[in-house]
Amino acid sequence: MYSIDRSVAIIRPKQPFLDWANKLPDAEEEVSLEDLVDDCTAILIAECDDAQKAKALINAMALDFLESELFSWCTYQNWWPQNRTKEMFWDWFDVEFHSIVIDPYQDRIKRKVL
Repeated sequence: MYSIDRSVAIIRPKQPFLDWANKLPDAEEEVSLEDLVDDCTAILIAECDDAQKAKALINAMALDFLESELFSWCTYQNWWPQNRTKEMFWDWFDVEFHSIVIDPYQDRIKRKVL
């Protein structure tokens, strides 16, 4: 096993994201917050052992992460909130930071373009 030179941020949706998702015109059935936080996005960030520094790293990319989360739920961008900001990201998501990432496998990590 190897420790890698990254930390991880787990992005957990909050009530405002749930409200938006349930109001989408093509929403077939209402989902719960429990449904959304059951399988969250994990993002590798620069190695960081301080929560404040990790928050600053995420904040620098917050708008990108917000749009990625919106896209993962709805690809029709006209249905996205119009005034997207970093503040909206923090209002709509909790972020859990972890400073150590372990890779137990020997094979190389394969990158996929989103």
